[in-house]
Amino acid sequence: MTNKIIALLTAVVIALAVLAYKLSTASRDEVVEDTATFEAEKMPDTLRPDAQPDQHDDVQPTITTPEVTHTSSDATDDVSNDSEVKLPDEKLCQLIHEYDDWYPKGEGYESETFMSEIRAWAFSRGYFETEYSQGNLGIKKQSDYDFYEIDDLETMAQAGDSMANVRLAYRLYLKGDEDNMERAQPYCDRAIADGYTALVMCKTSYLTTQIYRERRKEGEEANPEQVKALELEYLAWQQASKLLGDDLGSRLAEGMLPEQEHEFEKHAIEQKTKSLISDIDAQRLRLGIVEREHPPIPKLLTYVLEEETNPEDVFKSCFDKEQG
Repeated sequence: MTNKIIALLTAVVIALAVLAYKLSTASRDEVVEDTATFEAEKMPDTLRPDAQPDQHDDVQPTITTPEVTHTSSDATDDVSNDSEVKLPDEKLCQLIHEYDDWYPKGEGYESETFMSEIRAWAFSRGYFETEYSQGNLGIKKQSDYDFYEIDDLETMAQAGDSMANVRLAYRLYLKGDEDNMERAQPYCDRAIADGYTALVMCKTSYLTTQIYRERRKEGEEANPEQVKALELEYLAWQQASKLLGDDLGSRLAEGMLPEQEHEFEKHAIEQKTKSLISDIDAQRLRLGIVEREHPPIPKLLTYVLEEETNPEDVFKSCFDKEQG
């Protein structure tokens, strides 16, 4: 079912958000033990911290974001909350029917074209599929690179292997502690230069960690100007993600630091953003990296993610309407 693929990408998003929250609430010397409870109810079963390792290959993840339901105004008095009528979303149905290879599968429908588009977009941007195994979050092992040890990947990355580099950056980031996050930074920079824009989250997560650490300082140790500089860079990375063509990454970053202590003029943010993009371009030039073309994010996926609803029933309603 199409929901399976949407759930996989949503799972990556949630996993990144959980890590961002953990990093923002833990210092180098203290780890918050209950960070796995952050929005845990929204995680697909296969990615929940309490999932059993042997579930991963057999259980298909399901989306658990809130459902959108509608009731007819004429039937309000006769229909209870437990039997609300699901009405087709006209915009959603229009986007669904841009694909002509839907076929029934289980209780829903699936499109190979749509699934392929999602995989192509997600992989090109560095949104790799993740899983919990023995209590740890990591990249789902789908290529030879995923079986290398961290140190081996680091050697390969330093020798110029871009796929080893992005896998290394991602795995260090997923470890979720500040030491590994700091270690990941140069590899995240290279990954972004290589076009893996999902690793912008690596930059904003680390900045968030530094901001919260600086905010906790008191007395002579407090440095408001340092906080201001970090907050400006954080906002600039949000904008850089958009300029790099990854609106999803920009939206992910927004929720990590919902409030800033300092206000910035638009011009200041734009100037810092230009500086970050210039640094990326300079690294590409220095390393001979050719900017590559990315497949576009499917409009249907964008719509589902922006609506933040469970598409299971509304997907089905589009086909029911056509058959009726």
